[in-house]
Amino acid sequence: MTRKSVENISRKLVLIVTVILLFFFLFLKLIYVQIFLHSRINNIVKKMIIRNNIAVPKRGDILDFNGKILASSIKKYTIFLDSKLIDDFNEVKNVLLNNGIKIKERSLNELEKTSYYPIAFNVDACIVDGVKSRRLKGIGFESKYKRFYPEGRFLAHVLGITDSDGNGIEGIEKTCNECLSGYSVMIKTRRDGRGHIIYDRFIDKTKICGQNVKLNIDRNIQFIAEKELRKAFYKYKAKRAVCIIQNPKTGAVLAMVSLPDFDPSDKIKDIKVLRNSAISDIYEPGSTFKIVAIAAALEQNKVKLTENFYLENGRYKIAGHIIKDDHKIEGYASLKKIIERSSNIGIIKITKKLGSENFYEYIRKFGFYSLTGIDLPGEAKGILMDVDKWNLLSLPTISFGQGIGVTALQVISAFSAIANNGILMKPFLIYSIGNTKTSEKSSKNVLNPIEVRRVVSVKTAQMIRKLLKDTVDFGTGKSAKIANYTVGGKTGTAQKVDPSTKNYSVKHYVASFCGMIPAMCPEVVILIIIDEPYSNYYAYSVASPVFANIAKKTVRYLNIKEDDIE
Repeated sequence: MTRKSVENISRKLVLIVTVILLFFFLFLKLIYVQIFLHSRINNIVKKMIIRNNIAVPKRGDILDFNGKILASSIKKYTIFLDSKLIDDFNEVKNVLLNNGIKIKERSLNELEKTSYYPIAFNVDACIVDGVKSRRLKGIGFESKYKRFYPEGRFLAHVLGITDSDGNGIEGIEKTCNECLSGYSVMIKTRRDGRGHIIYDRFIDKTKICGQNVKLNIDRNIQFIAEKELRKAFYKYKAKRAVCIIQNPKTGAVLAMVSLPDFDPSDKIKDIKVLRNSAISDIYEPGSTFKIVAIAAALEQNKVKLTENFYLENGRYKIAGHIIKDDHKIEGYASLKKIIERSSNIGIIKITKKLGSENFYEYIRKFGFYSLTGIDLPGEAKGILMDVDKWNLLSLPTISFGQGIGVTALQVISAFSAIANNGILMKPFLIYSIGNTKTSEKSSKNVLNPIEVRRVVSVKTAQMIRKLLKDTVDFGTGKSAKIANYTVGGKTGTAQKVDPSTKNYSVKHYVASFCGMIPAMCPEVVILIIIDEPYSNYYAYSVASPVFANIAKKTVRYLNIKEDDIE
């Protein structure tokens, strides 16, 4: 055997041994990987293809009493690009452009530096579907629910708003935030090499959806109230205006309007517009407050309906101050006449018979200087000095609604107590909470009316209703009359305090009217407030006509039976 043959055999042996060793090494490696690294690799693979994702729930809807959607949530998308995955940028650009999404040229340099570059926000699902259908690499989508108010500024202060994270921060959105929000659910998804979901564990969507909230608000009544109040608000160039409509038997609020208002879908630039004047603003009620003194005096048998009072010929000096009557009455007048003509002097003399402590007690009984507990955030308590700190002017001025601060909701609640035979009810907006069909009017989660307390007897309440009816029939409330129905109510024209002088202004007033229909067996109570009306400030010419316009449409809509006109 030649030397060359030996070398060839040696090389072959070396090659064979090398290959054998290599395969042996691979075999050992395979055993090591399969047996010793199996668990580790399996976990790595799972992390790559199986993801735990949080399913964010769809926020529940807010509905009116008839199931009309007032607030809902719709899915919006953010479209982003990943430059590392894009094969043909021009194709991506054209597809996006064909779907109404334009990429700005100055964004190109930034796009090259990142794998996540958002190019469109709040995109509708139909556009996203159009882009997805082309199945291009490098285009990603992120979904998020966005709150939507289909009727714009309608009922804005009651509904409220949510923040950028979808949490309620005003109105019913805040009150019911927890039940509207629902609970997030963890789900598992599998993805292929391109990141596409190829398996999605079945989810019961009802479990990741917030509960619906149905209100006592009737959209049609709210529409009537908003339309008529807005007319007056602009006509009189008012600073603010309020309307509340309530069912006195249950306390249910059927409509609540505060102007100026806002569109909850728009960006709020001035947070002052979020203030709900109906529950948060404090004002001096003026003559609408006179029913408290009269009701208390009648309930305590301090006065009688047949009793006459000397009205000082329209000028009454108390503690160095002169109290005047706008509607001067010569000589004596009955309790009926005092209310009809809204005599301040007459009310003072009635309240003097009642006494400060008794009067204070009934102010509190009617719910003033207390939170009503309505299901809205931001309610004010009002202003009332402790009775032991009253001076010689406190009793007389508070009797006709000066020197006390109240809210619109407190005033209508007091009138509703008179309408409800002397029982004060807790005002409430929420009818039910639960995922019922939008057309249903019943739910196992219906909230029941709450009786707060009896304020006066049935007999006293009936007497007050008759006095309020006479006020509309023969007195300062004549402009509140509506055809085929009796109306009971009271006007209020209150001077405002000038912040600069700390004295009562001769220019700025609050005109208000609170009334009930039908007068003797009320089904609804309506309050109108016009703050600082321009040129004409008397309640009988500013607030009462607005009441009449709203009332006549409301009673027809509610199909309230016409009553006998005496």
